[in-house]
Amino acid sequence: VTVLFTSDEEIGSPSTRDLIEAEASRHKYVLVPEPARPDGGVVTGRYAIARFNLEATGRPSHAGASLGAGRSAIREMARKLIEIEDMTTDNCTFSVGVIHGGQWVNCVTTSCTAQALSMAKRQEDLDRGVAAMLALRGSSNEVQFRVTRGVTRPVWEPDAGTMKLYEKAVGVARQLGVELPHGSAGGGSDGNFTGAMGIPTLDGLGVRGADAHTLNEHIEIDSLAERGRLMAGLLATLD
Repeated sequence: VTVLFTSDEEIGSPSTRDLIEAEASRHKYVLVPEPARPDGGVVTGRYAIARFNLEATGRPSHAGASLGAGRSAIREMARKLIEIEDMTTDNCTFSVGVIHGGQWVNCVTTSCTAQALSMAKRQEDLDRGVAAMLALRGSSNEVQFRVTRGVTRPVWEPDAGTMKLYEKAVGVARQLGVELPHGSAGGGSDGNFTGAMGIPTLDGLGVRGADAHTLNEHIEIDSLAERGRLMAGLLATLD
């Protein structure tokens, strides 16, 4: 049994992916203690995710004395952000979560940067989303707009090995007197990598809770012992 702690999972595991995949390839199963699904279930698949770095470059000028001489990078970025989020469909979502721009309020902004995220249930939908994002590159009103790809998580679709591992977990859960539903989930984890490698992977084995990534994020204390027993039972019975 190898226990692997990764420090950069929330930013896509850019420096640990190679290590994760190398360790996973040496093992028969992968158990991921990400939080449980809202119904207390586990995760047997995850959507594909791509991150993007955005940059707009304009032309500076004095905002009071010569406003018209400048070309605002912030203005162009604002236009693009709306365009990006409006590309969202049922099959592929787009969101912008970080934006930085400007240094002095009395200067037309030369540079503005942002980060965007795209997520899709199927890899082909994400691939089309990536192509649409990269097509936004170019210039408008003398402002250059650049899009570069960041880290990507491949789609993880349930396979026979993962479902067999899930059935073993169901048996352990029943001995504990709890039900254990399952399903694919949005939001990435390092299980995207191992599941996409075809290694039986069970994710969402962690505690129950709600409101992730908000000021009200919390766990249910009563689930600590329950999920601990589930994990212990799996470690004791897998061969």
